[in-house]
Amino acid sequence: MSADDRDWFAPRNPRPANGATRNGQGPPPQGMPPQGMPPRPAPPGQGGGLRPARPRPGSGSRIWPDRQVWPPVPPEPVEGVTQPLPAVPDSLPLPPPPPPQLPPAPPREAPSPEGPPREAAPRPRRRGRLLLVAAAALVSVAVAVGATTYDGYLFYEKVASTETRLVPVAPGQAGTVYGIEWKASLAPTEAPPGSKHGDSVAWLKVDISEKVVDPGSATMTAKPDEVRLQDRAGRTWVVELAAGDRPTDRLEVGKEYALEGLAVVPAGVAGEVELSFRPSGYRADTPTKDLFKRRTSKPDVDVLRFRR
Repeated sequence: MSADDRDWFAPRNPRPANGATRNGQGPPPQGMPPQGMPPRPAPPGQGGGLRPARPRPGSGSRIWPDRQVWPPVPPEPVEGVTQPLPAVPDSLPLPPPPPPQLPPAPPREAPSPEGPPREAAPRPRRRGRLLLVAAAALVSVAVAVGATTYDGYLFYEKVASTETRLVPVAPGQAGTVYGIEWKASLAPTEAPPGSKHGDSVAWLKVDISEKVVDPGSATMTAKPDEVRLQDRAGRTWVVELAAGDRPTDRLEVGKEYALEGLAVVPAGVAGEVELSFRPSGYRADTPTKDLFKRRTSKPDVDVLRFRR
């Protein structure tokens, strides 16, 4: 009976006796594995042995990883895991920022048939224009007033300097100008205290008296101008007048008002110098605005010179 005709459900043959095999042959020699068994690997340290077979990948054998034996691994904390959780990325990307909005472009004007449009000139500021007009007005007013005043002053100076009329007065006599009678005298006097001049100079006392003889000249209260002493060679010395006690608004007709002065001249000409001055035609009742008007202002052309 062949192997194919054998009953698979029948019991198998019992194990052979010592030294017998299933195929009736004797036991294998010592050191050889039985028939059908893989060879036994040689113990380590003996040459000629076969290396232990390694499991191949995919053969179903599992490779166990290494584990720490010593020192013991500390237990894991109860609170939670020790490894940090990885950050979960957003599922959807953020939308891009909107582009910046540009100002709307100004509308373009249609080209006219005459040609390209001309750019409008910038309008000046109203405030700046008002300031400019005001400044121009002030400058023009100042120039006009200054020109008028300067013209009047030049006229007055020109007439007073070129039209000087000398009025000689004999010794001991009086000279009359503008309805006012003037008298004058010179006399030697002592030097004032603290004077540093020596004997080379002489001090002269000047006495001037004024009396109104015309009632229309009562408001001429000003003192005379250019009060000087002059010798025969034409040299002049200034006379200093004191303030005196005289009214400033109106003089009394027929009353004499005295003016005192002092001068210092070289001792050699003390007996020959003569007094001269220019009476003023200023009136105390003249308005200030009319002082330099040509119609109301009269130049002082008369100069009194008292002979000795």
